[in-house]
Amino acid sequence: MQTRRWLKGKPKGNGQQGGMTLIGMLLIIIVIAFIGLIGMKVVPMYIQYYTIKSTIESIRKEPQLAQMSPSDIQNAIQKRFDIGYVDKVKARDLKIKNDRNTRVLELVYQEETELFYGLYVVLKVNETIALQ
Repeated sequence: MQTRRWLKGKPKGNGQQGGMTLIGMLLIIIVIAFIGLIGMKVVPMYIQYYTIKSTIESIRKEPQLAQMSPSDIQNAIQKRFDIGYVDKVKARDLKIKNDRNTRVLELVYQEETELFYGLYVVLKVNETIALQ
């Protein structure tokens, strides 16, 4: 009768070890770098968009908004844009209109950023926001 010995730590199968190759590691690094590049280009566009939206929301909450003229509203928005470093949109580009006993602000702009070699990311905004 033969005795079988089981050695601990010895790989099973044909003795090959598993793991990631150098090419696999490089592919993962390339994918992570590409996602990082897209993030560095796209995230600032969305941060600026949400800064614009929060500025408009803060103007909407002002109690004296009903007595303000459209140029006064634009001046108040521009001051907040200057503080928030919004440089893609100017307050004079925002249109303030009267619509059925309420004021509406039209936010329309387009921002594009080049990722690399002629490939662009475009953010188009076309919103109508009630001010009252």
